[in-house]
Amino acid sequence: MTADSYVLGVQATMLPELDFDEQIALCQRLGVTHYTLRPRIIKADQRDKPYSNWGNHRFDLTPQRLLDEADALRKQLADAGMRPFGTVPQASADQSDDELRLHINGAAAVGAGRVRINPAMYPHKPFDYAAFLDAVIKRYQEVLKLSKPAGVKVVMETHANSFVAGAALAWNICKHFDPADLGVIFDLPNFAREGNNRPALAVACIGKWIDHVHLGGARRISRGYDAQGCRLVTEEFCPFTESDIHVPSWLVALRDAGINVPLVIEEHADPQPGAQRLETAVHSLRRVLAVL
Repeated sequence: MTADSYVLGVQATMLPELDFDEQIALCQRLGVTHYTLRPRIIKADQRDKPYSNWGNHRFDLTPQRLLDEADALRKQLADAGMRPFGTVPQASADQSDDELRLHINGAAAVGAGRVRINPAMYPHKPFDYAAFLDAVIKRYQEVLKLSKPAGVKVVMETHANSFVAGAALAWNICKHFDPADLGVIFDLPNFAREGNNRPALAVACIGKWIDHVHLGGARRISRGYDAQGCRLVTEEFCPFTESDIHVPSWLVALRDAGINVPLVIEEHADPQPGAQRLETAVHSLRRVLAVL
């Protein structure tokens, strides 16, 4: 595989300051062809705040708006030589069928092909993992009865603090399903926070279920010490070149396994504007891909 054989995408959460037209123009200029939509409800207390990754967005794409305007959004991307590639709503498998249908139908209408629906959040206290896992698997069997008729694939994200934070945790669910129906977003910034296996092991574990990659960076930073003198840490997002994991090694592991999936850039290193973060990430990524 050569650098030109990889397709680059963007997760729209990282472009809060730009409207849809501006996002498309930026992607065209940078050669980003795959656009992941983030249908979301902006909280009332965020609407008068400055634009931010998880707060106020200039392009106010609600789940209902995605469904209502899907044809126009899809055409605008196609006219720019781009394609919708997945939606990442705030959707969890334990939501009601009606809630999930809205997200599934929105992804189907816009032609995104896949929708992120993560497992229910596990209890933050001692719990029966096997029983919880069994319930999650059964719920995904029900969710797929909603998604398959719509022609939409369900994807889980290996997200920090989630039930599938690591590759093996995701495999415990994935092994029960066809990769064509249920897949994984292989999220590199979150591997720098939680669930960090070695690259070859993580890829070998869930390789055939990897649908696409979220590419960004995160690192641990000190926040002092507790009363007993033990160091406390937290995390912050950063350019992938500054991540606590060596991102090129993860890309090499994917390449060596013959997995060539879209690399969807998701960099949330405030306070730089999203356009600047995307441009820097694209240039850095192209340098890395050129020498893989």
